[in-house]
Amino acid sequence: MNENPVHQPLPSLADDASALRHAIVESLHACGGGHYGGSLSVIDILLVLYKKIMWASPQHVGHPERDRFILSKGHAAMAYYALLKNLGYIAEPLDTYGTLHSPYEGHPDMHCIRGIDFSTGSLGQGLAVGLGMAFALRSTPARVWVVLGDGECQEGQVWETAMIAERYNNPNLIAIVDCNKFQEWGWSHDDTIRPEPVINIVQKWKAFGWHVLQVNGHDHQALEAVLEQAGTWRQGPVAVIAHTVKGKGFSMAEADPARFHCTTLTDSEQKLWRKGL
Repeated sequence: MNENPVHQPLPSLADDASALRHAIVESLHACGGGHYGGSLSVIDILLVLYKKIMWASPQHVGHPERDRFILSKGHAAMAYYALLKNLGYIAEPLDTYGTLHSPYEGHPDMHCIRGIDFSTGSLGQGLAVGLGMAFALRSTPARVWVVLGDGECQEGQVWETAMIAERYNNPNLIAIVDCNKFQEWGWSHDDTIRPEPVINIVQKWKAFGWHVLQVNGHDHQALEAVLEQAGTWRQGPVAVIAHTVKGKGFSMAEADPARFHCTTLTDSEQKLWRKGL
């Protein structure tokens, strides 16, 4: 008599996040280094957004009413690639990142990977493009989600876009700020005096007329609830300030966020990572 098959539990978001972090660190080491800190801080946001909130599976690419997504902080491309590969958008191994003919370029390229809605890299531009998409999609249920870095929010174009979005009361535009409180350039690297990239960031978005929500950017349940609330708010644009830890899940990166914005790992450091140190 045949026994009933044993059904394995589906991976949880925590399992997915751990696997994606592993893929990010292993792949960046294999290709010689890159943006560890911002990729690890943003991955929980991308994971919850794609798996729980957006209508954005590979089968929906090209559908006129699907949600759109822009990773304005394009230097965190490895996190985006790891997620898209996990979701089945592309099959090539991630360790080809940055190599000749690889679809995984240093910044997301909409011409190389199916499902990427806009090519990003120059900081500050993503929200403006997202606003244009939101205008074009006003007659549909589609929402436009834009993930920015808090350092990126020093760019003037971000605030010009914020003013226009509030003026025209765009209800289908949501900005999510990966607020990991560190940036590569612009302030002293003396941690005793360096301020956050944007002081009073919550108050600033509110001052520009946006509905502002805050969340722990690594709490999957809280992220799902807040992003669901942001996506159903219909009284104007929404800014979600996601408080994150630069290099989250990688102890060396968490301990030295300035170095791990963009760096390389020695083989011995990679071994420590694999041991969970």
